[in-house]
Amino acid sequence: MQHGDLGSKVLWVLRNARAHAADPAVRAASGFATGAGRARAVHRSQVGRWEGGAVAVTHDLVRRYERVLDLPEGQLLAAIDVFSRTMLVPPSVPVPLPPPGEPDPDETLELLERVLGTERMTGVDWDRLSRNLTRLPHVLLRARDWEAILRRCNQEIGLSLELDFVLRYYAAVRFVSHPKSAVLAADLAADGLRDPTRQVYVDTASVLRYTSHQAAIDVLIDQLRNPTNDHALRSALMVLTSLVQRRTLHRKSVIEATRLSVEHLRDPQRSFLARRGAASFIHAVNLPSRESLAAGLTVDNQEFAASIVLAGRARRPDDLRDLRFRIRRRLAQSLSPADLEEPVLDSVIGAAIGESNEETSGSALAVLMLSPQGPVVGRAYVDELVQSLIGGDLVAAHECLAVLSWLMRPESLDVLTDLASDPEVDAEIAYEAFNAVGNAGEPAGPTQRARDELLHDGLVTVVRETTKPPPRSEGLIRGHAYALGMRGRYDLLSAVLDDLDSGRLQAASPVVEAQARALLGWWRDVPDHVRPLR
Repeated sequence: MQHGDLGSKVLWVLRNARAHAADPAVRAASGFATGAGRARAVHRSQVGRWEGGAVAVTHDLVRRYERVLDLPEGQLLAAIDVFSRTMLVPPSVPVPLPPPGEPDPDETLELLERVLGTERMTGVDWDRLSRNLTRLPHVLLRARDWEAILRRCNQEIGLSLELDFVLRYYAAVRFVSHPKSAVLAADLAADGLRDPTRQVYVDTASVLRYTSHQAAIDVLIDQLRNPTNDHALRSALMVLTSLVQRRTLHRKSVIEATRLSVEHLRDPQRSFLARRGAASFIHAVNLPSRESLAAGLTVDNQEFAASIVLAGRARRPDDLRDLRFRIRRRLAQSLSPADLEEPVLDSVIGAAIGESNEETSGSALAVLMLSPQGPVVGRAYVDELVQSLIGGDLVAAHECLAVLSWLMRPESLDVLTDLASDPEVDAEIAYEAFNAVGNAGEPAGPTQRARDELLHDGLVTVVRETTKPPPRSEGLIRGHAYALGMRGRYDLLSAVLDDLDSGRLQAASPVVEAQARALLGWWRDVPDHVRPLR
């Protein structure tokens, strides 16, 4: 997403939400102006002034849109937050739309007691707590309480989906931006990145892009020196890429990170996502010798990496142009001509489908996930995934799955479940497909339960029979565990551990058994009050 005018993006969020309201009665300005019984009525011309930029957009105004449109609290504010923090917005641009008035001390104290205890916290709770704490000039909290808040928030981010994920993520960003939190955040990220059993690394590491503290940078560089695994390495590379583009890395750190990135990029044992991250970092650094490096990558059959190093994109320009045409054609079947000509939506889709930089593409995908157009793009990408696999284009398949990890729809779960469970499919593709399955909320019912049993049976088969080398067997176990854990089936994960303990399940090898015990044990140990309700 190009920076452009942040104000135009904010206005699009409001206009777009109204135009696609679930209730047809409030789609027109005249209907919206009535307030639909949820807000005070205004003249219809006032809606034009709001959406035309004639008056300042405030926190209360956005909340009015959420109430009148009957949207979850925070959905439009979260989309605006994503736009405001995308890396191409200069640091001088303030975070927009602070809540009115001073933080409520009683509300803040109540939320603190809950977060430091064992009561559940919603995404909205985290949003309010983070906004309150970071607006208080002097917060009298013990260091261990700050650590407990950050630790719990980081853990809940990785277990959350959709709006709840975004609200928790930006709560963590606000905490990390507080002067009390920089070193604590670095320490927590170090602990998370060094844990080989951790299920999600990206979310824990990615908040470090919002601090330039040397402790955080040291944690990331250390992961390049001695990667815990490819998942942790990819996460560190992603954040370092953002820091390079923000110009917050010292020259010495840039030089070392570049040298190590080139080594990882040339290592054929590294995963696609790790090499993709290394190539993105090298592109961001704008290495003087990038042309010769790209030539060598092409000889080594790493054309995708060469393309990223030179152009910042894994796919050829003509492929991306054709893809964009197909996406627009799919959008035209369900969206209005005005939508198709909307420059903000066009820039968001362009960043989502073309950027190899994970912060840029992730921000765009988060906006789409929170927007009415997200399901349409998600369904189109399932079709793209199928075609890429038929054509044997694994790079395109990886890129499609990166999008579907954000925009996966329940109605497409059969396709992704079959792909992930196919023993003939590339293990890395299967792992990413499992992630998409885990991120798609499926309505409760017989279909959901049957899918859970299928995933459980697949996990048992992998543990008992896999002959794949350790990195690939670990990815398959990790993928199954993620899908089941995110779907709330802790009972099925525990059942596999129980079967290993009793001897009813014999693992294919001691290595596989150790992998299963470690990864499934991570899920078993998630506290009940942190586990999401599905």
